[in-house]
Amino acid sequence: DHGLSEFEIGWGKQFYVEYLYDHPGASAQEMVECIRVDKATLTKAIKKLTEIGYVRMVRNEADRRVKQLYLTDKAIPAARQIKKIHGKFYETLCSGISPEEIRQTETILEKTMENLNQKVWHRMEEHHGEA
Repeated sequence: DHGLSEFEIGWGKQFYVEYLYDHPGASAQEMVECIRVDKATLTKAIKKLTEIGYVRMVRNEADRRVKQLYLTDKAIPAARQIKKIHGKFYETLCSGISPEEIRQTETILEKTMENLNQKVWHRMEEHHGEA
């Protein structure tokens, strides 16, 4: 948070800003699937980021129901600072660990996350189906 104090963005919203910096034009559905956040939480965050002038929505020409999300020029300095902070954090996290160990760890974590996500998302779908 200290590295983002000059920007109007809190800890939780930094990940959405970074995602849109790396994936301009992403839809909310893409973000839900990639970040694995529920749609209500994402909608609330995007609404706040839009209100402070960091995100703009553009209707997709091919499918008018889809809104593509882009960072505004105002958000770019914050996004760059976020990338810088995350890069330094990653360097600290991986200090003294070989590239092969990092790859193995990432592979294992990805598999465990996928296992967890399948269980959680499956449960969420079951609950939504009951309503």
